Amino acid sequence: MTGVTKVRFTRFNFGTPKVILTDGVNPAATYDGTTYTQITATEAPDDPKFSAIFKNHMWLAGDPNESDNLYFSAPNDETKWAPADGAGVINVGFPIVAIKPFRDSLFIFGINNIKRLVGNNVSDWAIEHVTDDLGCLASDSVVEIGGDLLFLSQDGIRPISGTDKIGDVNLETITKNIQSLFTDVVLEQDLDALSSVVIRGKSQFRLFFDVDNANGLIAGLRLGQQGGISFEFGQLLGIEASCAASGYVGQNEFVIHGDKSGKVHRQEQGNDFDGDNIVSVYQTPFLHMQDPEQRKIIHSVATYLRSEGNNEIIMSVIYDYDDTTILSPSIFIFTNEGAAAYYNEAIYDDSATIWSGNPSPVQRVNVSGSGKSVSFRYVTNDTNSSHSVQGIVVTFGVGDRL
Repeated sequence: MTGVTKVRFTRFNFGTPKVILTDGVNPAATYDGTTYTQITATEAPDDPKFSAIFKNHMWLAGDPNESDNLYFSAPNDETKWAPADGAGVINVGFPIVAIKPFRDSLFIFGINNIKRLVGNNVSDWAIEHVTDDLGCLASDSVVEIGGDLLFLSQDGIRPISGTDKIGDVNLETITKNIQSLFTDVVLEQDLDALSSVVIRGKSQFRLFFDVDNANGLIAGLRLGQQGGISFEFGQLLGIEASCAASGYVGQNEFVIHGDKSGKVHRQEQGNDFDGDNIVSVYQTPFLHMQDPEQRKIIHSVATYLRSEGNNEIIMSVIYDYDDTTILSPSIFIFTNEGAAAYYNEAIYDDSATIWSGNPSPVQRVNVSGSGKSVSFRYVTNDTNSSHSVQGIVVTFGVGDRL
């Protein structure tokens, strides 16, 4: 594969499980675990970049010499591309950067355009307009999660999701609260080198770059207090990924990524980065307790944790948006010794294993100081077990309005 920078795969089954490979330099090819076969039919594209399976047809797009064209094969046969067999080609009117099936449509992305194809076969295919005001900036940012199709646009991550209006779609950005982060990504990073992966067991997706100084992105679905679903975001440090994928092997979900050294790494395993510490930082928004002009005197903070083992967590209290004229208390260190052991992972006679530990500890600390707003920051830098902050309860009094 001389001159190839990225190979994309799509799984399909027209009678035999296979994958189709596209790289934008060579003809598309299929592989069934034994036989590698290039698609060299006269009517097929020469060097497609993208593939999809929709309505029992194979779809190819992104040939550098005919970037506006969308090709489809005969039904249930990736080897036939002649119109007489029910195959053909559609010019969508703009260079295609990604294609993705979603519900009953095949969405076709350009840099500044989105269209969708509907229908069942060559007799009733129809191209419908979605928008000419925005598009997809990174071909491999398109992921399906939580009943939506997400993609990186000019102003952040946007969804394609069904609305109450039949046939309509919702394109409202879901990343307004971290807009500056995506502005930096669009301006500074090579978006062709972006890789994305969905972790279904955690309702997350992650975006990575293949440079060691770039921060990745992690986004997860969260159920709100009123029953609504929204996304929470964070940045990932220390992962240099040139490709990423996930899938189930039996009942276990595997999340892997590859790097430029040729190594494949499995995520979600172990407590370190190849022997190095894992750094984590979580900071709450600044809380003003419904009155941004009244001073609050913080008495105590209770942090509700979920822990998979022993932890040492550093907590700090920050007043008034890090105002340097406001005194903040010293840091607090939480230690969670004797956490519960996990079945089939702990050793019965291991002296470090505590069978009666608490996997949901509550850490309470008395706090000094006051401010009109307050934030809490939690930091770790070690190889201890994973943890998550489930909730925070703050006891406070009210003061003056200076």
